[in-house]
Amino acid sequence: MDNENFIIIKASELEMLIKKAVAEAWDRCQISTSIHSHEEDQLIGTKEACKILGCCPRTMQNYRDRKCFRVVMRGSKKALYYRSDILAFRDANQINTK
Repeated sequence: MDNENFIIIKASELEMLIKKAVAEAWDRCQISTSIHSHEEDQLIGTKEACKILGCCPRTMQNYRDRKCFRVVMRGSKKALYYRSDILAFRDANQINTK
């Protein structure tokens, strides 16, 4: 081996380090999104996005699958959307909500 260094670490310690790094990264993401002063730059959940577009969650899933707008995934199931993307999509597609 050509001057390679190896670190031996227990799986439980590695898992703890990964969880800590992910939590710190998520906190930084939360801070950077909360700095935005414009309401349109906020991240919103599926329920609010559905209300803006006047659609059901399954339709939002279809839009997500077709990559109609940016999606930020929190964990494996929580989808967040940029309000500005949802409003732009609504306006571009002339979606009228009642």
